Formats: sequence, C-alpha cells, structure tokens
Amino acid sequence: MSVVYYFIRILLVWLLCLFSVLLHELGHALGYRLSGGKAGWKVIVGSGPKMFSIRRFTFCCIPAGGYFYPVEELEPTRKTIMTYAGGPFLSLLQAVLYGIIHFCIPEFVRPGSSLYEILRPASAFLFYFNFFQFLFTVVPMRYKVICRGYESDGLQIMHILKDHNAKEPEPRKEES
Repeated sequence: MSVVYYFIRILLVWLLCLFSVLLHELGHALGYRLSGGKAGWKVIVGSGPKMFSIRRFTFCCIPAGGYFYPVEELEPTRKTIMTYAGGPFLSLLQAVLYGIIHFCIPEFVRPGSSLYEILRPASAFLFYFNFFQFLFTVVPMRYKVICRGYESDGLQIMHILKDHNAKEPEPRKEES
C-alpha cells in the first residue's frame, strides 16, 4: 500500500469526523429554531486553528468539539433544553443510523466487493465516533482539555432543570 492510500484514508476519517461534529451542532440549531429561537445563529465546527468560514459556519482543524452560538441570549427555560438536547439527539440518531448500516451491509452488499470494503469500516468508525460523541455531550461534565472549561450539553441541561426547580414555589399546605 502506498503513502497516498494512507493519506487519503486519514483525510477521509478527518472529514467524516468534521461532518459528524457539524451535524451535532446543526442539531443544536434545529432545537433552537424549533423552540422559537430567532434566525440568527453561528456554528463553530471543531477546535484549534481556524481553517475557513462560510456564512454562519466556521471550520477548525481539530474535529473534536464545536460550539453553537445563538444570536440572542438563551434564558434558562425548558424551551432552552431543546437547544442543548438537539446536538446529542442528532449524534445518537447518527450512531443508530451508522450502526444499522454497519450490521446490515452483508445483507445488501456482497462481502469482499470494493463497496463492502469501504462501507463496513467507515460505518463502524462513524457508529463509534457518534456514539461516544453522544456520551461525552450528554454526561454532565466540564471539559478541561479540548474545549477549555466549557460545560457539556448534559451539564447545561442539568443546571437549567436545577434552577427551574429551585424557582418553583412550594405547594401550599391546607390548614385543618
């Protein structure tokens, strides 16, 4: 196998990771719009040095991490939960889709064919990448390495639920 072959495979994996992160961030945008958010928002895909920007999308070199910036300040309400949950939901949806593709490929594509040799490892990789992206965003934690102290989507949802429950008045007790 030549160096070019390995370079193309590495480039493909890198592009697939960026694509998965992009879809995760678009999940946040979808949740934001469905919850009544305004049309203005911005997405940063990846982290590290900026490569290029197109309209409201900025792509960075490292295909890990990403940010969704709404044009308006998000009030901590249950509607805001849709914005934070949209990304992990889309990552889970991708993991399920790629898992189905991975396990159903032998039924529809002849094992040993070129298409099989491309789809089988790519779908397995995308399944695991998106599954772990789902886990790392839904588990409540603060990122210390790549995302420099940002909170996971799960932690932000937990804060909203905690604050919402703290603000609710206690039910009155009837006097007898």
